[in-house]
Amino acid sequence: MAMNPRAWVTAIRDALRSMTRSSLMSLASIATVAVSLMVLAAVLLLALNLDFMAASVESEVQVKAYLCAVDDTDPTCNQQELTEDQKKIIVEEVLRIPGVKEVRFVSRDEALSQLNEEFGEHKDILEGLDGENPLRDSLDIQALDVQQVAGIAEAVRKIAGVSTVNYGQDYVNTLMAFTKAIRYGGIGLVLMLIVATVLTISNTIRLSVYARRREVGIMKLVGATDWYIRRPFMMEGILLGVFGALVAMGLTGYGYSKVVVYLTQKIPFWPVVRPEQVLMNQTLGLVVLGAVLGAVGSLISLRRFLKV
Repeated sequence: MAMNPRAWVTAIRDALRSMTRSSLMSLASIATVAVSLMVLAAVLLLALNLDFMAASVESEVQVKAYLCAVDDTDPTCNQQELTEDQKKIIVEEVLRIPGVKEVRFVSRDEALSQLNEEFGEHKDILEGLDGENPLRDSLDIQALDVQQVAGIAEAVRKIAGVSTVNYGQDYVNTLMAFTKAIRYGGIGLVLMLIVATVLTISNTIRLSVYARRREVGIMKLVGATDWYIRRPFMMEGILLGVFGALVAMGLTGYGYSKVVVYLTQKIPFWPVVRPEQVLMNQTLGLVVLGAVLGAVGSLISLRRFLKV
């Protein structure tokens, strides 16, 4: 591949002249590429947000371990109240389990206070307790990775002084399956859209080459190399890809910013990726992708016409 800078400048000039000469077709091509890349950008943003949401939910998954109490029916508890030292030892043992990120001790009084807050205006339901607290001391255990939750729960069950362990097994399994489907499904959809974009650019360049097929044939007959003929068309494909990517990200970025503002106002607790966290990198990535896809599409469309 020749790397002569002057040749590339000439190729860019020829590509711009070709696009100006058939401005209507070039605008239609840019619009077509922009639509394809805009769909791709929207899918990427959706996939990023679903992945972010799944990660946020995963971070909330925790193991709940209830400690033995006097009225505990679990045979391993021997109906004995744990001492403060025993509780500290249990916390230390849990912290030593691989994959445990954090352990928080929740006393029965704190648990009852939290329950009162959760019931809110319906807290009169708890008046039937007559001042008694039926709750038990517990541990809230945070895992480094949601996939380690089941193993951590099993290890906690074996610790002396722990009565029951709960981590929502069905919920965790469903969440992991959902997260995996999002990630693999997003990758598959993005790959399909990339292929569709290559075909779109390829067809666009093919029309441009077809309109100049006599000129290409003459250049071949007078001894022009394939790369000399290919270069301006390749630059045209790259420019179409870049312009289409800029239009796509301009529209997508504007729309995404509006959606984020709306969601933040209407559903403030909904986890969403902020525009400043993703749009700049995605714009650069999409411009590079547009240029690469334009080059690939051009090379594909030129193969047939260079066989003279």
